[in-house]
Amino acid sequence: MKNKPFKEILVPALVLFLIGLLCTALLAGTNLLTKEKIAATEKKNADEAKAASFAAAASFEDAETDGAVYYKALGSDGTLLGYVFDVTVKSYGGDLKCMVGISTEGRVVGTQITVIDDTPGLGMKAKTDPNFLAQYIDKEAGVTVKKGDAAGNEINAITGATITSKAVTQAVNDAFDLYSKIKDGDSNG
Repeated sequence: MKNKPFKEILVPALVLFLIGLLCTALLAGTNLLTKEKIAATEKKNADEAKAASFAAAASFEDAETDGAVYYKALGSDGTLLGYVFDVTVKSYGGDLKCMVGISTEGRVVGTQITVIDDTPGLGMKAKTDPNFLAQYIDKEAGVTVKKGDAAGNEINAITGATITSKAVTQAVNDAFDLYSKIKDGDSNG
């Protein structure tokens, strides 16, 4: 077998390296150009989800407890109406993120799904069917999922998407766990 000259190996390797370097530079440049726009869009979406989760609030104030970020829902006069918790749980298609509004009386006032990757037509109904999320309104801690006629602190599972239904319910209950940690130490707003 004949050895290839060094030049026949070096030139293609150098060309591949330069193409890779150019692609990396283009991706980095695109990231720099779009970073602020992406951050602004994410903030806008989060603000809309907070407002949908706690419609009675005039404004929101960022807060934190044990590393968990949440938002104080304030009335137009600055009184504390409740809290909005940004909760992430595992669902059928991966992470499911919810904003859950809980009043100072310890009842859900709204739930908004911000990220879901579940099956279209089944699990995605959790986000697209307003009747599903409406079931959580006025529930207290310890919400459970039931197939069929739900009563009391239960919600009806989405047919064919029990895992998603349980994930949203877990997110609501996780929000109640955070609520119980902060409610006593934050009564003055």
